[in-house]
Order: sequence, then structure tokens, then C-alpha cells
Amino acid sequence: MSEKVGYALDLYTLLYGLSIKTIKEKYGQEAIETLRKIFFERGKELGKQEIKRLNVKDMNAKGYHIIVKAALDSFNIKHKIVELSEEKYILQIFECPHGVRFKNLGAPPEVCDILLELDRGIVERLNPKLEFKLTKHILRGDNYCEYVVKRKS
Repeated sequence: MSEKVGYALDLYTLLYGLSIKTIKEKYGQEAIETLRKIFFERGKELGKQEIKRLNVKDMNAKGYHIIVKAALDSFNIKHKIVELSEEKYILQIFECPHGVRFKNLGAPPEVCDILLELDRGIVERLNPKLEFKLTKHILRGDNYCEYVVKRKS
């Protein structure tokens, strides 16, 4: 990763992590839940934009892969696709530039929970019959983060 991108990520992580930590300490879990809702709604808008920008035709788990892969590739993030079909996508992310930096700062896991509401919103925009879940999480002690998109039960 270039030095400039690394610097920008360090600064972003510091500011965002400190903001969420302060909001949680000062206003509690209710504020965290409010932020999650706001990020989810923004994720639906972002999904609409990315569907158009990337010309996504598959309104399913494969379509989400196209969107998330653009982000993974732009930051050169080490990852592994465990499964990819129209109805199921399992992605493992190693050395996540956000997760690793948040962990080093001692940021609470909610920093990622809030950010990942963007992904949940993108998946909702693609196909309301699918759901997004984070099943493994660097900030909760796992060695990698794992995204799972699958049909809602």
C-alpha cells in the first residue's frame, strides 16, 4: 500500500475510532444504535450508486461480491473467497486495514459494527431476501474478519 494511502488510513482510523469511542462513553449504546441505523440507510444509498457505477447486473450475492471486490482491490486487501454463488457468499479478510488499525488503537468493536452497516445496506439494496452478517471479527479476537451473505431464514 502506498505511503500516502497508509497515512490517510491511519488518520481516518484515528479520527473515526476516537469519535466512536467518545460517543459510546458519553452517550451509551443508544447512540451506537442510532449510528448503526444511519449507516444502514446510507449503505442502501451507496448500494444504489455502486450498482450503477460498476454496472452490476446480478442482484444477489454475486453482485455484492462485485461491489466489495472493488474496495478490496483498491486497498490491496488480502482476502479469500470461501464460497460464491447467487445465494451465498463467504469472504475472509486478512489484515484488514481498518480492523488492524482499530485494534492497535484499542478501539471498541462497535467501530466496525457501525461501518459494516454500510455493507448490510448494500446487500439490502441488492436483494432484500439476502442478509449480511459478520461471523468472525478481528476486534473480537479472531484472526480475520468473515463476511457472510446468504438467504434470510
